[in-house]
Amino acid sequence: MRHFDRHSLKLGLFGLNCSGGLSATRVPERWEGTWEQNLEATKMADAAGLDFLLPLGRWKGYGGVHDHNGGSLETLTWAAGILAATENIMAFGTVHVPLFNPIVTAKQMVTADQIGGGRFGLNIVCGWNEDEFNMAGVEMNTHEDRYEQGQEWVDIVTRAWTSDAPFDYAGKYYSVTGALLKPKPASKNRPLIVSAGSSNRGRDFAARNSDMMFTGIRTVEDEIAADIAQLKALAAGHARNIGMFTNCYVVCRPTAKEAEEYHHYYAVEMADIGAVDSLVARRARRGKFDDLPEEMKRNLR
Repeated sequence: MRHFDRHSLKLGLFGLNCSGGLSATRVPERWEGTWEQNLEATKMADAAGLDFLLPLGRWKGYGGVHDHNGGSLETLTWAAGILAATENIMAFGTVHVPLFNPIVTAKQMVTADQIGGGRFGLNIVCGWNEDEFNMAGVEMNTHEDRYEQGQEWVDIVTRAWTSDAPFDYAGKYYSVTGALLKPKPASKNRPLIVSAGSSNRGRDFAARNSDMMFTGIRTVEDEIAADIAQLKALAAGHARNIGMFTNCYVVCRPTAKEAEEYHHYYAVEMADIGAVDSLVARRARRGKFDDLPEEMKRNLR
């Protein structure tokens, strides 16, 4: 049995592979995201019994004073290196569907899973920031089309992982002839899949294809319970049972007062506002952050 499967509550680290991690800050001790730092943190997490590492898929930084997330380690090769250096912890690779050929990527993921003895997982993302896609000369699909492409992609990948005979596939986005992958994943059945989605279409895609769904945390307990119940019901409609991932941050200091003071220091006093504004503007897709009302901009920051 994998370490990841031994209990229902999973604890992991998110975003180690990118400079700045999840904190757009100017403090001198900010996370640089070097391979040496990643390796040290990962070995500590593995020794402490944590369950997984989930990387950010990034191709371009958010600017600001230190170009938040500008330094990033590509996640499939990162995962392979992490898995070779650890014993129990699971490492995910984050894949932006339009940038990755399904057959080639299926092979890369099998290799990582073989290296880790069944400890590789896939975080599948159907869309992302348009300017990052532009770097690769890839046009961003419409919201509906990106999930249609994503379904073709995951169908091909999972079939390549499991089929013992060559297969063909003819779809709107992909055409595959005589595909056969050897070896197969070391994982039982296939690598674990996680997906996030906030829209109805995105949630349905995750419920249909993933083992774990990533959802943002809410501030009201009743809303959290209702949201999770809705997502599990959606998965049940596809005859599936999925788990849930969410994220939070930990500020570790000897006392609560010191933790609150340090949080204010790095997140408010030393915030990299240029990077924060860029991040929000990209998430707003084609909208302009500067055009938003001041109160809304303050809340988003």
